Amino acid sequence: MTNELDRVRDHYRATGLTERLKTVLAALGPADQLLTPQQLGTLDQFHTRGLAATAELAQLAGVAADMSVLDVGSGIGGPARFLAATYGCRVTGVDLSAPFVEAARYLTERTGQSGQLSFQTANALELPFDDGRFDIVLLQHVAMNISNRARLYHETRRVLKSGGRFATFDIALGKG
Repeated sequence: MTNELDRVRDHYRATGLTERLKTVLAALGPADQLLTPQQLGTLDQFHTRGLAATAELAQLAGVAADMSVLDVGSGIGGPARFLAATYGCRVTGVDLSAPFVEAARYLTERTGQSGQLSFQTANALELPFDDGRFDIVLLQHVAMNISNRARLYHETRRVLKSGGRFATFDIALGKG
């Protein structure tokens, strides 16, 4: 499993990502100026169909204001920021890439959403949360990077509350 984890980390290694984001975002105003999740929408949705896919997945999952949501493979946090801004829910994001997590935290500070969102570096196959913690677990284009799907889905189920919801958007190939 270590070789697979290293392969995925290497693929998503993004050294200096936060500094590059700071440079790009300077065009939108000074570093102390708050940005909206909508301003970041074309930048921070790392999956096919972008923000439209995130919005549809959230609607299908039934995200609501009083919920605690886990975004597995959260990237730089775009979907999490969108969910918090749109629904008022609390979102925790986890990603295997430490530079993505650092960038997610930076962008979340820039949108003033740090009170609703948290991000940490973690392995989707060993989620660092208690059993039954989340109302909803979302995955967008994550399973495609994980060969041990049984373990992924076991961990997802473990951290869901009784009656919780799991929603995923991924590309899959099967018979037919």
